Amino acid sequence: MRRLLPVLLTPMLLAGCEKPLTAPTNPGVCWRMVEGMNGKPDFRPIAPNVDTLENCAVQLEGLRITSGLPVTGAFQGRFIYVTDQEIGAASGPKAQRYRVFTPEQRLEIQKGFQTLLDREKAGG
Repeated sequence: MRRLLPVLLTPMLLAGCEKPLTAPTNPGVCWRMVEGMNGKPDFRPIAPNVDTLENCAVQLEGLRITSGLPVTGAFQGRFIYVTDQEIGAASGPKAQRYRVFTPEQRLEIQKGFQTLLDREKAGG
């Protein structure tokens, strides 16, 4: 049993040493989280020169609308979660989320994005 105990405890100890997921901190870059080649989360830039977390959240909402799937992104060290229900932000994956937009503000964003899509389809 003494020889078996280290073998059983090693995976738990290694999991405890795994570095927690952090959002990129590059100033002004809006990121989208994707599954990396190693199966772990990875961040890919979607927009440079973004001035606020709210503007990044709008970009991510556009991705959610076009894909129909929830989107997780990041801006200057904060995570942004975009789902059908809400757009929230947090300092980490396990941290408490706060709402970025009221439901009314989000509806305006969705209407604006739909207007852009309609114009693009019409060729203008």
